[in-house]
Amino acid sequence: MGLRLRPGSSRARYTQCLALVGSALGLLGIGCAETNTYVEPPPPEVTVVQPVTRSVTNYFEATGTAQPVMSVDIRARVKGFLKERHFKEGAMVKEGELLMVIDEEPFQIALDQAKTRLAEADANLAKAKQSRAREVAKAQLALNESQLQLARVAEARQRNLSGRGAGSREELDQAEANRKKNEAQVDADQAALSQAVADYDTNLLVCKANAEAAKTAVRAAEIELGYCRMVSPINGRISRVNYHVGNLVGDGQASLLATIVKIDPIYAYVNVNELDLLRAQERMGASDSSKEKVELGLANEEGYPHEGELDYRDPGVDPGTGTIRVRGIFPNADGKILPGLFVRVRVPTDVQENALLIPDRALGTDQSGQYVLVVDANDVVEYRSVKAGAQVEDLRVVEGKLKADDRVIVDGLLRARPKAKVKPMTEAGDAKSVAATDDSPRS
Repeated sequence: MGLRLRPGSSRARYTQCLALVGSALGLLGIGCAETNTYVEPPPPEVTVVQPVTRSVTNYFEATGTAQPVMSVDIRARVKGFLKERHFKEGAMVKEGELLMVIDEEPFQIALDQAKTRLAEADANLAKAKQSRAREVAKAQLALNESQLQLARVAEARQRNLSGRGAGSREELDQAEANRKKNEAQVDADQAALSQAVADYDTNLLVCKANAEAAKTAVRAAEIELGYCRMVSPINGRISRVNYHVGNLVGDGQASLLATIVKIDPIYAYVNVNELDLLRAQERMGASDSSKEKVELGLANEEGYPHEGELDYRDPGVDPGTGTIRVRGIFPNADGKILPGLFVRVRVPTDVQENALLIPDRALGTDQSGQYVLVVDANDVVEYRSVKAGAQVEDLRVVEGKLKADDRVIVDGLLRARPKAKVKPMTEAGDAKSVAATDDSPRS
């Protein structure tokens, strides 16, 4: 039998200690056989693009107000009771569309009376033109002139007889008196003829004047009757009515019944400061005939989707504010731009030649301002301070320490650190989007 150690004896404990020490030495030998070495991670991948060089138009942005190009008040021009209404409040109405009707019967009666007086005046004029008083007076004058001739012949004959002693004095006096009588009658007939001519001309003028007055009265009655039917003078949106059917309107005043505003096209007014005005004049000249494009956007719209043109500016700059008021006109067929709305307007001021543009997402901002990260020829990241300008779609104009052949990091900015090495990658899609972008800045 072998020797067996009792548990808990000194020899047993000693044997266990030796076993533990041997195990520890064995593990230590295994650990010393392999050494740990540091392996540097690969450079992070970043996406780079090169700036694009092109001409860019800079814009002045301002907030303005929309105003209708035309506003017309519909008023009652005659006194009467409002009889009909043919429109819906707030609806669009067309030029020539019937809106309201005032009771026409009193004005129709007045027109009929005026036409009757015109017919009477025309009849009197025709009668005056057909008058034969002048011809009667002329005939009477001719008759009395012939009687005068006979009286003169009789007097001459009687005077010859008396000279030869064949006639009596009484007969001669009678012949002389008869001649004087006929002379007086001829003078009276001449006066009557002159009076007949004067009366004819006067009566003709009076009848013509009465006929013209009657025509004018008919025209006035027709106009007043026409005022009873109110139509829209323009295309536009009509307001609510101020008087409902059955009310008396036009009682001593031209009652305002409704208002129509024309909103297609529509105006937008903005105030431009002196500096932007001078820059714009350098670009397009001071001629009022130049039609410069202008863009507009509403508060709930992205960018400036509405295009128009400048059609007016004030004659001078307001010395109190240092601004000049300009106006743009915009198509508004859908009526989306309402009068009184605040609108965002941008007006071109100048053209920046050979501007550098990079994707907007490549810009970073720190306490020093805006910057971009550039990869140099050794694929090392460099920090470049820049100043951002106008935005063109997803591109941004930048000025500063940047060249056209630099490689700008657009993706992987969080993995890139200045003076650290990176692995630059170029995406064909980004390059195409940069090259195809329009050169009109968005802001």
